[in-house]
Amino acid sequence: MALKILLADPNETWLEKASKVLKEQFYEVVAVSSGKDAQLALYNDKFFAVVLNFDLQNHSGLQVLKFIQRNHPNQRVLVILESQSILDEERVTEDQLKKFATVEILIKPFEVEYIKEVLEGHQSLGDFMKNIQRREGQSEEVEVDNSDEEFTKVRIDDFYSAKAVLFDVYIKLKSSKYIKILHSGDTFSKERIDKYRNEKNVEHLYFHNSDRRKFIQYHNQLASKLIDNKKVPTDLKVKMVRNVADKYIQEAYTQGMKPQVVEQGKEVCENIYNLVEQEKDLYKTLKSYQEFDPTAFTHSFLVTLFSTAIIKQFEWQSKTTIQATALACLFHDIGKMKLPKELMEKRPLEMDDDEYALYMTHPQIGVEIIEENRMINNSVKQIILQHHEYYDGTGFPYKKKGSKILTLANIVCLANDFVHIMIDGELDPPGALKKILLDQDQVTKYNSMIIENFIKVFVDPAKIVKETSLPSNSKVVSKKAS
Repeated sequence: MALKILLADPNETWLEKASKVLKEQFYEVVAVSSGKDAQLALYNDKFFAVVLNFDLQNHSGLQVLKFIQRNHPNQRVLVILESQSILDEERVTEDQLKKFATVEILIKPFEVEYIKEVLEGHQSLGDFMKNIQRREGQSEEVEVDNSDEEFTKVRIDDFYSAKAVLFDVYIKLKSSKYIKILHSGDTFSKERIDKYRNEKNVEHLYFHNSDRRKFIQYHNQLASKLIDNKKVPTDLKVKMVRNVADKYIQEAYTQGMKPQVVEQGKEVCENIYNLVEQEKDLYKTLKSYQEFDPTAFTHSFLVTLFSTAIIKQFEWQSKTTIQATALACLFHDIGKMKLPKELMEKRPLEMDDDEYALYMTHPQIGVEIIEENRMINNSVKQIILQHHEYYDGTGFPYKKKGSKILTLANIVCLANDFVHIMIDGELDPPGALKKILLDQDQVTKYNSMIIENFIKVFVDPAKIVKETSLPSNSKVVSKKAS
């Protein structure tokens, strides 16, 4: 059953074009050009979303918003503004629009196709499934020419699908040339995927960046089910969560901290918490972890995995603490987005003095990126800001020392250094930890209790006697990042 959209805009030409685009994406569209007709449509029917131009006449856009607030308080509304001046001249404010259940403000000019992207950003997996055009069997393969930058790749062994494929799936022939092997709505065939893997030695599948959110939602739900299944091996659960986190971080880095992106991040963190909380054999997987991929996205996942595993060893650990730290870990290097690309490809030891000075600003830049996001609390911001602060005062950006550093941030700092040592040195996790422990200058960078609890990460929990003492500054606090 198609999702129903109400389009309300005084421009008939724009209405016709927008309706055509959305209908091609299998939405059911009701298009009206006056506020009065918009209210009548809302009175007679239910809609997944209302796309409303603020400059409606014959019942203004503001009147329609008030009508929706009174009669349909849970209605999802996207408001279109003809120009930025409407906000600048305070004809209406963002806060006022948000009070009227506005989930997105779209300011013209923008391509009509952008509405499709915004609508998908607010869809649940169930919504995606409802709106898919299902077909029995499989469509013919189609060769396409598209820029490599338009695609996200996933290892073929990490690709799973519902019975109806949620999005188009491709294999790559060469640079900017692909073959679409599965069309959105096709019946999924594991045998066909296996054929590409086994007979044609295909290692990766590809999908459009615009479909990454669907990939994340489906695989996140699948990961949740696997984590709850006691018969599934721990290493497979970790692999599934890594797969989701990797693509999620990529989405956050490219799409920015939009509300729906942050909300999806919290769902990923819920799975990470459940993994750390429920898997008694997690220590075995962490001890033998070998899937090394030096990308920024996988690095962030590994920092998340080991940070949360360390926190789990403390008596004061809680779901709130672990999830807040997990979210901070996923975003801890987001400030690097604003650095020159060539700097991103260097390790600190390879940088000259000017480059390193710029590199040291990335924690502050990261906090600036998320500062105004009300969905991210101050504890997360503090961890991001302090994830390079060392216990001995030699870190950056503020050279904080000892108890002035949030313990959670020092945990992330240790996990971050550990992952770099592990990947750069191609060491297994115990080998990387051993290298840290044998370097006294390195050890002084972290609270000793954190080091002790990191060692426990690789030990059978049944053999550990829990300590009752608390490290200083251990709990999540609500101080403003500074």
